[in-house]
Amino acid sequence: MPKIEVFFDHTCPYCDRGLSYLWELLPKYQGVDIVWCPVEAHPKNEEPEHRPWQNLAVQASLCVRDLGADEVAYHKRLFKAYFEEKLSVEDTAVLAKCAEEIGADRSKVEAALKDAKYEKQQLAANDYAYEQKDVWAVPTFVGETTRLDSVAGIGVTKAQVEKLLAECSG
Repeated sequence: MPKIEVFFDHTCPYCDRGLSYLWELLPKYQGVDIVWCPVEAHPKNEEPEHRPWQNLAVQASLCVRDLGADEVAYHKRLFKAYFEEKLSVEDTAVLAKCAEEIGADRSKVEAALKDAKYEKQQLAANDYAYEQKDVWAVPTFVGETTRLDSVAGIGVTKAQVEKLLAECSG
């Protein structure tokens, strides 16, 4: 099955829009496996002055994945929390509540964030995106033989996402 890695940040308006296109179009392309790769658009450890940070949102997403909860539902919930409800994705309570709403164990998410259980994985996710996959702006979609890079300050179009899905699905 063809695979597309999707690199995104929960606080990025271009990611919110680009992933909404992807979610809308995916039912037409059932034969494509999506690998969700949440990262920080502006890594806290490299750009401490740039806010909002979302390193905790990435860590919570990794925890939700490990708990076997609906990863897509969690990403959608975080975009809604940040963009529509104006909630902080730096707040452990918000992240845990969002996890609980999609069926994940709230206490396990809270404990994982408190103990920084996923911090090394979150930093490794940033390294994988920016150093190994040459992501320079999010969202970025990387297929096995093709990719769709976001244009800084613009993002991606629905037509571009559909073209990528068509190319990857054969």
